[in-house]
Amino acid sequence: MHQSANGAGACTMTHDAQRDAAAEVTHLANRMCDGTVTEQERARLEELLRDRDDLRCIYLDHLRVHAGLVWRYRTGAPAAPADHGPGAVVTTESERVKTPRAALDWPLNLIQRWALVLAVSASLLAAAWIGVHALQDADQGATRKVGSAAENSSPHGFVATLRSSTAAVWGANGRAVDEGSRVTAGDLRVTAGDAELVFDSGARLLIAGPAKLNVESADEAFLQQGTIAAHMPPTAVGFRLRTPTSTLIDQGTEFGVLVEEGGATEVQVFRGQVDLRYDAPAADGDEVATLELGDRQARRIEQPGDAGREIAFSQTRFGTLPNRVAEPVEWPVAAGGNGHFYQLVVEKEPLTWHEAARRSMNVHYRGLPGHLVTATSQDEDEFIVATFLGEDTPARGVWIGLTDVLREGVFRWVTNEPYDYANWAQWPAEQPDNFQEAAWHGGEDYGMYTRFPDKQPWAWNDLSIDSMHEKVSAYLVEYEPPIDALKNRSMALEPIQWKAAEGGNDHYYRMVLVFEPTDWETVRSWAASTELLGAKGRLVTLETAEEREFVAEQILRICGIPQMMVGLSGSLVQDDLRWVTGERVEGFDVVRSHLPTDLVYGVFHWNPAGQWQTGWEIRAISMDVLPDGWFGYLVEYPVEGPNASL
Repeated sequence: MHQSANGAGACTMTHDAQRDAAAEVTHLANRMCDGTVTEQERARLEELLRDRDDLRCIYLDHLRVHAGLVWRYRTGAPAAPADHGPGAVVTTESERVKTPRAALDWPLNLIQRWALVLAVSASLLAAAWIGVHALQDADQGATRKVGSAAENSSPHGFVATLRSSTAAVWGANGRAVDEGSRVTAGDLRVTAGDAELVFDSGARLLIAGPAKLNVESADEAFLQQGTIAAHMPPTAVGFRLRTPTSTLIDQGTEFGVLVEEGGATEVQVFRGQVDLRYDAPAADGDEVATLELGDRQARRIEQPGDAGREIAFSQTRFGTLPNRVAEPVEWPVAAGGNGHFYQLVVEKEPLTWHEAARRSMNVHYRGLPGHLVTATSQDEDEFIVATFLGEDTPARGVWIGLTDVLREGVFRWVTNEPYDYANWAQWPAEQPDNFQEAAWHGGEDYGMYTRFPDKQPWAWNDLSIDSMHEKVSAYLVEYEPPIDALKNRSMALEPIQWKAAEGGNDHYYRMVLVFEPTDWETVRSWAASTELLGAKGRLVTLETAEEREFVAEQILRICGIPQMMVGLSGSLVQDDLRWVTGERVEGFDVVRSHLPTDLVYGVFHWNPAGQWQTGWEIRAISMDVLPDGWFGYLVEYPVEGPNASL
């Protein structure tokens, strides 16, 4: 006996031989619902369902359960029994469902298309198979068809998600809405700051306060006052945004709308097409006329029923919103590109190069991992400038994946690609210049795009980690297939040998820059997994003053990384600190935390007032504390013999 979870439309199985086929149908139904079904699996499912009423019933039962779960998530209410369309009768939950063969002859590719487009909208999968799928409101008992305006505007139905906000207030009662909350139709007031609202249709609105927005359904909203930037994916084509003087219908685009206090509306199309509808008679006699607005077109509408007038396109009217809402742009192979995707990200607050590098590596687009952009050719450089860095770019500096932090004057891309092309600015001075803003300053180690109007078009400049004069709040992300060089989110310097002829031990030392906080044990395993000239790597053991001086002067003096993990760990309570080789730490004082702690690891830390003239000291940090957002570590390779060389 197989029974559906909701009790409605149960199917009876009378033969044990059918169980394998039933299990296979259930498995394939799961694959269909989550959008991962292959062509071979799709064909197999179609074959199983073609001539077996019992298997079709099992399949529909499974979709009904899945649809109920999705519906409960989207609305907060349990799904009501479904009306299965012509020939299918449901009178009570205990009565049988009679499902006609005709209702199951829809092509499977139609189902798969719905599943892929709408993620896991199994309610629409069921609708495509059985003709009309109606759901009832749990509180009012009103029947609503999936996708209809009645459903989307239900006071009990969720229609959007508040992804982020800084000072958003929901409804007239002033109730605050938490980030990540599901929201129903109603008034959203953004008193200050901004909010990001993602509708169930896929429409994404960034709302800058002060603003008043009425959320009417998953496909429609009314902007009474304020500024928004919108991104509309293919699933949101047809989304309707109304204002006091206009109606805008998306045709797949990114656009901005500004509504003044009196209702006057400005619309600017950043990319794609928006239809402006107004009440004046159309040429074909319809009651509503439509004006198509395309790329970089702008219009101002001051009175209802008026097409308004054309105005100059100015993306800066919307501040950082257009860049924050924009989707990545492909550099197509057919146009001479590499097939990678690129995105300009503009943050509300300044951020360091390391923060930009870390954020870039933690995002994906279409399954492709990101990293700070690498403009490795003139064609790629020109594409980036032409696509993202126009006159309207609301930032003077934009971080890119170029740095000489590991060794002054030796620039590297974060992907370890060859540094064969450069586009350094020539004004106000020839770049890169490693400018030091003060005697204590470490110079400039990080690449960015910059420009000076009327003097220097967009080109590269080097900037310091803590510039007193320039604060960068934008960066460029490039999405491409995974790169081995970024597997550990790091960059490494070529090994440097401390030669015995110069008083050393013939060991090699390598410095590695890490882009995100990582615990000491993980870093230790990274170091131990490397090998050079037959010698296994290990975190460095700075056992003598001469070794510490060599590392500080030859490796760290000309880099800009303020702290390096070393191979020291142990217990402060038991006064037992040891190197990774097992030797006790002796001969110098380790700087200890003022807070009580026990298990610690060691870092080589820059401190001009430290105990050694080099400006570096070894500090003990609690094992529970990760390093700052960016740091480095030192690997030592104890090669044997003076003739071992690279």
